[in-house]
Amino acid sequence: MKENIRNKKIWDLPLRLFHISLIILVIGSILSAKLDMLNLHQYFGVALLGLISFRILWGFFGTYYSRFKSFNLSIIDALFQFSKINSITSVRTPIGCYSTLIFIIALLSISVSGLFSSDDILYDAPLAFLIPNHTSYLTYIHNILHYLLYSLIGIHIIAIIYYQFFKKMKIIQRVIDGYSRIEISNIVSINEKPLIGILLLLILTFLPVLILLFF
Repeated sequence: MKENIRNKKIWDLPLRLFHISLIILVIGSILSAKLDMLNLHQYFGVALLGLISFRILWGFFGTYYSRFKSFNLSIIDALFQFSKINSITSVRTPIGCYSTLIFIIALLSISVSGLFSSDDILYDAPLAFLIPNHTSYLTYIHNILHYLLYSLIGIHIIAIIYYQFFKKMKIIQRVIDGYSRIEISNIVSINEKPLIGILLLLILTFLPVLILLFF
């Protein structure tokens, strides 16, 4: 029984591919911006927008733990998550859930504002021509939000180190193979059919890039 509890499948393949793709696109976006390669940066940006769109859709139509309805958003649980009286018995921790939502909102805001930004010299974003009187404002928002993103990344890395090496919860391995590795009896074991999710992820990620390339 113990072995069965510890080896339940909780993360579906599309969600795991989302996390890996997200790391690649965020790193590519940051590096291309820092190197002032804005023509390349825009492709990372629209791909990231498509990827986040997939995550939002998958939050409604994915497997159990991919869905937003599985999130634990209890403020009380969040306040006591790291206390000795912590009674959380779910794969989804409240702070982790809030962190996921904030990440999605931040990346969505950065990507959308980037579509309308401009450096007023050599580069105009793909949709900057639609609202030329507001590009400076959206460019400012786009640039400021990067500092929020850096903060979120830093906090996320600290959380990974804490849970991976101090709590021994092997969350990195979970992202790789999708298995729980924790002894919680009420874990819902998913029965995934990943093909639809993978196709949706690929279409939503690459379609904006193809549109930008050819139109």
